[in-house]
Amino acid sequence: MAYQSKFPHGIMFHRFKNEKDQNSANGTLTSKNLTKIINLIGRKRILGPKEWIQRMDSGNLLNKDVCFTFDDGLKSQIKIALPILEKFNIKAFWFVHCKTLPNNFDKNEIFSFLIVKKFKNFTNFAYNFLDYIKINKNVFNSQKFNDYYNEEKKLYKFHSKIELKYKFLRDIYYSRKKFESTMENFFKKYGINVNKFYKNTWLDKKDLIKLDKKGHVIGLHSYSHPYRMKSLSEKEQKNEYNKNFKYLKSVLKKKPFAMSHPLDSYNDFSLKILKKLKIKCGFRSHTKTSKGSRINPSFLEFAREDPSNMLKLK
Repeated sequence: MAYQSKFPHGIMFHRFKNEKDQNSANGTLTSKNLTKIINLIGRKRILGPKEWIQRMDSGNLLNKDVCFTFDDGLKSQIKIALPILEKFNIKAFWFVHCKTLPNNFDKNEIFSFLIVKKFKNFTNFAYNFLDYIKINKNVFNSQKFNDYYNEEKKLYKFHSKIELKYKFLRDIYYSRKKFESTMENFFKKYGINVNKFYKNTWLDKKDLIKLDKKGHVIGLHSYSHPYRMKSLSEKEQKNEYNKNFKYLKSVLKKKPFAMSHPLDSYNDFSLKILKKLKIKCGFRSHTKTSKGSRINPSFLEFAREDPSNMLKLK
């Protein structure tokens, strides 16, 4: 069955792995998965970033139009996905944050890798982690959790309840600093030092320059990849995007003009800041809408489909 679409949107990619890797975080794709997705959509429907922007500017994006986007700037994306893109002559958007340095990296990405490496599957990890933190069970009976659960489940049906409990602790219950220190101490219990797994996880400056020269578009994804951008003040959000903007401008010698919202979190402050930076095109992380609203409410809020949903097609 071919992939159907009633509106122009992006396809959102994150982690990739080799075919032989047995254990990986949920949603991790192989080169075969990517090839299948391209064939499901049909190569002719997939627009490169420059054509996407041209059609967007002229009001000529069609409902069948799709573009490819890669979030988080992961090394596996150029190792596994890029050769497939080149095979089909596909150019893509690549959205990168700046929390990729040895002394300042996104530990959540490493946590996702270690969860599967140590526990084989997420459920095994989650029960061990919840037992370790001794959290009051009433936390997951609260209105705050129920609201979060219902919101996330509506957008991402493939998440299990135990996954959403973990995400709630990460995104809402703990501060980022507290969550990361708790996770680090949890893994230390098993003799695992999180810092040792930093190497070869993210794209470096040479990778970004290489992608840019090949005709791909590099865009913003915030400075530190906050778990909850919309909970930050306008000043904090401005700092996130200004620093990300300046970094990419210094590396690529040009101003970035596209972006994706980290962890799908944004608000009116976010959109205001992005407009001031003259960002022309932005993407959210789902294809849902509230009743009566448009699927793509602005050029900074294009819908995206998750490959996990697409690969369920028969």
